[in-house]
Amino acid sequence: MKHRKKYRAVCLLSALCLLLSGCENTRIVLTTGLASDELFRIGDVSCGLSEALVYLMNQKGSYENVYGIEMWEHALGDMTMEEYLKNQVISELAQVKSMVLLAEEQEIVLTEPELADVQQASEEYFASLSQNEVSALKVDQESIRKMYEDYCLAFKTYRQIVDDVSIEISDDEARIIQLQQLYVPEEHLAEELRGRLEEGEDFGNLAANYSKVSQTTITVARGEKSSAYEEIAFNLDNGEISGVFAEDGGYYILKCLDTYMEEASEANKIQVAQKQKTERFQEIYEELMKDTLSEFQEKLWDRISFSDYEEVQTSSFFEIYERYCEQS
Repeated sequence: MKHRKKYRAVCLLSALCLLLSGCENTRIVLTTGLASDELFRIGDVSCGLSEALVYLMNQKGSYENVYGIEMWEHALGDMTMEEYLKNQVISELAQVKSMVLLAEEQEIVLTEPELADVQQASEEYFASLSQNEVSALKVDQESIRKMYEDYCLAFKTYRQIVDDVSIEISDDEARIIQLQQLYVPEEHLAEELRGRLEEGEDFGNLAANYSKVSQTTITVARGEKSSAYEEIAFNLDNGEISGVFAEDGGYYILKCLDTYMEEASEANKIQVAQKQKTERFQEIYEELMKDTLSEFQEKLWDRISFSDYEEVQTSSFFEIYERYCEQS
């Protein structure tokens, strides 16, 4: 249970990166024009090396708590696990800082109660650090407080913009149907089976004996199948059997078992609305970032090695955030 909680805390940071996947309009310039301890800047929002180290060491520690230190001995494709995690941290931090920039643009700020939660989180986390860790990470309580503030603001900005988007999803848009499907590669066999269905043979028995798909009874939501498949499937009535139609390199026959699975469709309505809200958010984000210049001291980050921070064992940064600020 403890390991699952730590893993969940690590995944909080990845959430923004997933939400914003595909938003890559920011122009990135490799530079030495930043301050010596300034790792990157997006617009007028800066990220210092110490902040990146806090994220990196905490993610490292959290993963080790779940998978053990042996995980760093493995490779991921053509890079080491250490290189992979360093790349992930930079990507995720860039998303956080981009969201802080978006918060400025949208005039989104933390409330007094949210700032109080941030303060409590920073006090607890800073108190958990040893003197060696404070020295190695080059942090103080105020810098930790600012890290939590930006992190909390990033998630608040996403939630607020998404919640402000009004989306109405019709029953038909969210409708999930249940089908039986029969698929064979040969048209002549499909036509023969369709004839046998007209003569009264059981669809399920024929599908079980002849169909080449792994599942004969399925549920389908809009967007899950090709437009040709859905055009036929979503226009069938309960108990109705389709004609033969070509798709996926073979031939289908469908039978509708349920034109509206109520519980599943209502749940899907929430998912469809969330998807459309996220798409609208991405439009707002991309509009802001398309002309935003980013600067990155790549060589400074390349010099960071786990072996230089063996005394740093911290892993509670995100767990503490979750406890104090996730519901803010």
